[in-house]
Amino acid sequence: MEPTLKANARTLIGKSTQRLRRAGILPAVLYGKGKTSLSLEVSKKEFEKVFRAAGENTLINLLVEGQERKVLVHDVAHHNLRDEAIHVDFYEVDLTRKIHAKVPVHLVGIAPAVKEQGGVLVKNVGEISVEALPGDLPQFIEVSIDGLKEFDNNIRVSDLKFSDKIKVLNHVEEVVVTVKAPRSEAELADLEKPAAEAEKAAIEGMTAQADKEKAEKTAESGEDEKGGGEKAPAAEAKVEKKVEKKPEKK
Repeated sequence: MEPTLKANARTLIGKSTQRLRRAGILPAVLYGKGKTSLSLEVSKKEFEKVFRAAGENTLINLLVEGQERKVLVHDVAHHNLRDEAIHVDFYEVDLTRKIHAKVPVHLVGIAPAVKEQGGVLVKNVGEISVEALPGDLPQFIEVSIDGLKEFDNNIRVSDLKFSDKIKVLNHVEEVVVTVKAPRSEAELADLEKPAAEAEKAAIEGMTAQADKEKAEKTAESGEDEKGGGEKAPAAEAKVEKKVEKKPEKK
């Protein structure tokens, strides 16, 4: 049974929506193909409850001023510091038209290659792109990893089981999850070596630049001292010349 969420028309927009959030109300917008967009508000507590149960791919009965709308949660904006919703977009669907959606991948079970051999589980694909009628969209796809018994065992898109009503859009050979052998100490050292060399090169570069600047400053200081030494004799000559012109006292 589809979950139901009540929504009301919203008159506050822009910065004024802060007042709604403080009152436990979540600003929202409803739109759809060929539909007029509506500014709405929903109970934050009720929305979070429904969203936990439905996710992004389950139809929701959105009651707007008493009128039922079939919608999907298209996007949820979150606070940049706190993990809480601050705005939600609802997309009104046409139940007779297929849509594109992304189905989350949920891994279940235990991979023997990880538990018994210390392998590393690598999840390459987190969502599967599909095409289906809104009512046929699964909330998620469960992928069992119990069969990953050896290193480099893979589960590909072609191994996933979907309803005949769903068309998978990913390439069939795309690897969803695999198990890699743990890296040896030598491999880890090889990975760290380029970083260490880059750091050493950067330090040497900064040292060379500092030495160059120091040498330039020393050269400039030497030129100043030399210039002062050349000007001193001229001053002395001027004094001597002035003394020679001074008349002798009788």
